[in-house]
Amino acid sequence: MNKSTLLVLALAMLVPTVALADGVTVGGDLRLRWDYAGPETSDSSNSSSAVTNIDLDAAINDNVSFAVSLRNDLAFGDGVGGEFGLQEAYASVGDLGSASGMLAGWSLDVGRMNNPDGGRIINSDDWGQAAPASNDGYHLASDMGGIGIGVWYFGGGNSPAGGADSMLGAAFDLGDMAGGFADIDVAYWSSSAAADTSNVGININNIASENLAGVDLDVTYATRDNDTADDGTLTGISVGYAMEGFDLSFSNTVADADWNAFSDAAHGTNGIADMNVGSNAAGADVDNTTIGASFSPVDGVTASVDFITLAQDSSGDDIGTEMDVVLGWECGSDVHMTIGYASFSADDASALEDCDYFYLQTGWAF
Repeated sequence: MNKSTLLVLALAMLVPTVALADGVTVGGDLRLRWDYAGPETSDSSNSSSAVTNIDLDAAINDNVSFAVSLRNDLAFGDGVGGEFGLQEAYASVGDLGSASGMLAGWSLDVGRMNNPDGGRIINSDDWGQAAPASNDGYHLASDMGGIGIGVWYFGGGNSPAGGADSMLGAAFDLGDMAGGFADIDVAYWSSSAAADTSNVGININNIASENLAGVDLDVTYATRDNDTADDGTLTGISVGYAMEGFDLSFSNTVADADWNAFSDAAHGTNGIADMNVGSNAAGADVDNTTIGASFSPVDGVTASVDFITLAQDSSGDDIGTEMDVVLGWECGSDVHMTIGYASFSADDASALEDCDYFYLQTGWAF
């Protein structure tokens, strides 16, 4: 194990969140996980891994701050010693009005940042061993007249012509404009790549929640402009019903064969076994119907059970079904444990095979 790995693990175990100076704090988290996949006819596989994040936050003054996140990830037994790198490093200005009155109410982040949480269009996804997706650029944000506005620009290269591909995004939270009918947000992302692709996503959540007697209704619609190829679409509807200590849910999401996004589909999009990932990391051409329940079997323990039916959207052929069971509980104020199990049953016509998947994960915050 190399010196950088030893240093990171030592800090994770021994250094609590501390105040180094006025306005300066150090914190982070350590995640350990063991997972196992047992296909019916292929060789089984298992792995043990660790991820350590160390965060440094510094307030320069009341309006300017700086944040740095270092990340070390390693898989035990691979003989490589893991990777240690700079995950995030950016400066923040809380209110640009101090520089110009025209910019009052706007904030600015500049530097390396994790991708924003844009669901199936763009995300960072912290499940995998590899570092979450991050990019160099800036983020402007404001709340004007009850509308939340976010603008991102990532990449572009350092040549005068900006030769490398770049991404431009804008998100709008319509807030009070919906008149209490629903929570509506709209986002747009585009790329300067030769294919000139772009995505538009609309989320309408908590539809008429005050009048549906505890029913939560959400709708998602997204498009993908593939420029020289057919455009893709993603549609989704979910219904939830909350009872005392017991929540029921139903959802159907359809990503057609031409769907794509700026980030791969996050872990768990089509079941925690991720059987339909691999060459289909975008999660395209999948019709997913999920029926689920979440509850607390005993005090301090949360549980979720999902039954998932997967089919190929373009042909209608069945892919298979999956049953997921996940348990989680807090062990004190800063330790969390999670156990997950999935059983995937492939359809006879599918190229996939039956598989059992299991993981045990624990995390420490410090």
